[in-house]
Amino acid sequence: MNQYYQDDFVTLYHGDCREIVPTLGRFDLVCTDPPYGKVKGDFDHEWTNRPAMLKDCEVWRDIIFDAMKANGTLYWFAWPSLAGRIESLIAERLNPLAHIVWKRDEGWWRKTKEEDLRSPVPQTERILMFEHYGADNMALGESAYVAKCDELRGFVFEPLRAYLAEERDRAGFTTRRVAECYQKKTGSRTVTGMAGHWFEQVQWALPTEENYNWLRELFAGDYLRREYEDLRKEYEDLRRYFDMRKGDQKTDVWEFAPAKERHGHPTQKPLALISYIVRLSCRMGGTVLDPFAGSGTTGRAAKDLGRKCVLIEREERYCEIAAKRMLQEVFDI
Repeated sequence: MNQYYQDDFVTLYHGDCREIVPTLGRFDLVCTDPPYGKVKGDFDHEWTNRPAMLKDCEVWRDIIFDAMKANGTLYWFAWPSLAGRIESLIAERLNPLAHIVWKRDEGWWRKTKEEDLRSPVPQTERILMFEHYGADNMALGESAYVAKCDELRGFVFEPLRAYLAEERDRAGFTTRRVAECYQKKTGSRTVTGMAGHWFEQVQWALPTEENYNWLRELFAGDYLRREYEDLRKEYEDLRRYFDMRKGDQKTDVWEFAPAKERHGHPTQKPLALISYIVRLSCRMGGTVLDPFAGSGTTGRAAKDLGRKCVLIEREERYCEIAAKRMLQEVFDI
């Protein structure tokens, strides 16, 4: 493992991600553009067939799975004809959130002649978005595999759940007794209802402020001393980050122009697109991983937005390009 470049925000390793990623910590966001397999001329020519390429995708998926924080997010770029197979492969371990279609008004498709085609020419690329299964609640009932994922990863909201359960116990209540009181309060026919989810890992949910204050009255003593706003802030810090704002591209069809400034890599992605992903899914203070760094666009975006980033690139010529891009002045995004 060779550390090729480092500054206050970006660390760039020259080497194979399969060897390097397992030595690193956990990341808030993984944003990566793995080789597609003979899509770009003589680039990505390592495999003799698609099954071999997909087998490597399985290996990459597994090391990324282990490198993601429990509330982390993965964005994986894929060619349209391969996206379905890759999404299915990754879904064996991670929960698919979106199959984003990146539509480009410009590209090599404009140069093709209709009479030469045997199928529609791609005008898009796909960006596959994933999280850990059970990231927003334990949801043990979904499958034994999901439960095993949570067992290995740890329940994301355990600190909040434990606090509520401990206060319930101190007050001398059981979950069932709370649920029965809640049933009387609401007139619900279901005994357990929502109240059962406040104290247990199965489909855990944070009480609303109204219900939190009701619990305080129910326990009738020096219980639940934390202010609700503190709980809510902790909840937001623990859950998967997603900073969608008014005016953002809110559907699963995104339009970003191809990269205007080329840096010598055949599959370079637009800085604006990668910056959008980093802003959406990595909070300030978080860290991004790109195990297929290419010319370093992910690192450049993360640095410009004040996030830390770890880049890994196997080809030294691209490491050199990426390192030079990290030394450029900060862009105004």
